[in-house]
Amino acid sequence: MNITVNVEMTPEELRRVMGLPDVQAFNQEVMAQMLKKMQEGAEGFDPLTFFKPGVAGNADVFKQWMELFGKFGGMKS
Repeated sequence: MNITVNVEMTPEELRRVMGLPDVQAFNQEVMAQMLKKMQEGAEGFDPLTFFKPGVAGNADVFKQWMELFGKFGGMKS
């Protein structure tokens, strides 16, 4: 027997259901700072290094989320 459940919700509603924080203000601040540095022509500014501290330790968390979603979708990771 197969059961299909369709749920319609906005990305904001999904974020709340999953208990994820609202990072919209943070993202806007990061982008504003990055844009400012790029406009100032900061010597040696590399946008990739700007994000490394926040992303470096999150590879395992991303893998866990993918495994979780794979289980929901019946896929194997």
